[in-house]
Amino acid sequence: DPNGLSIAGESPGRFAARHAALAMATLATSGEAADCSPTDWLASMNQAVARGLSALAPQGTRAGSTAAVVLDCGDELRFLIVGDSGVRINASELIWLHKDVDVIFTHGRVATYQHLRARGLDGDELEQRTRQLMFKGLSAAAQFDLGANDVRAIVQAASQACAPRLKDDAQPLVEDLLMTGIARGQSVFANRADHSLGYALVNGGRTLGMDMLSFSRPKSQVRSIELFTDGYATCPAGVGLRAWEEEFARVEALDFAKIDAHPSVKGSTSAQFSDDRSVLVVQLQ
Repeated sequence: DPNGLSIAGESPGRFAARHAALAMATLATSGEAADCSPTDWLASMNQAVARGLSALAPQGTRAGSTAAVVLDCGDELRFLIVGDSGVRINASELIWLHKDVDVIFTHGRVATYQHLRARGLDGDELEQRTRQLMFKGLSAAAQFDLGANDVRAIVQAASQACAPRLKDDAQPLVEDLLMTGIARGQSVFANRADHSLGYALVNGGRTLGMDMLSFSRPKSQVRSIELFTDGYATCPAGVGLRAWEEEFARVEALDFAKIDAHPSVKGSTSAQFSDDRSVLVVQLQ
């Protein structure tokens, strides 16, 4: 967690993910899940997160997770995606949703990274300072020896890069969000279905947003399923853990900083990768 927050020894994201996963596993093994709707699945996961927070976290603590779920319902497989974890079926059909608020912070980070690099920063210091500015917001620029002209240049570059990708209701918010930062600016759009920057989250409340999808596929037509988090920037050609890790290594070698071929809200450092990654591969006979 960027704030260093821990809930019963876990980061908030892992805490929410674990409680949601246990709820879904309980539902699936009860024999009742196939008769429930994805709305019911979400309710079960959110209730589990809410109970966990109530029991183990200080009042007001936030914790949320994405979700990628597949349930065997006899002749069909039913899927649910929440947030930017993805699903690939038969190594060819990719369902991977993204949120527009990440567009803003990605282009903000790239502009900040390039601006600081032009001033002579490099290596881990460059990445860490860029991350801090995106997390805390450019309003904290003075702490990093950046003046008003530096901030203006970063905002202008990011705004121009964002323009083709954002809806009309988001365009006027780019500067404010970059000034506020991820820590204070992004969460106000969690589970909002009334704004293009809204994104879905399993956080103990009601999950809403455009990056949420449920669907089904005939089981007889499915040979493989891969569920993965966005620590993987791309998907491999082949199926299996080795293929995913080889693709991950290729991306790291190609764009270690995540500002060129695979821009992101975080880059890698010598001590840590840009994001945590998980992949679950299921091959059906």
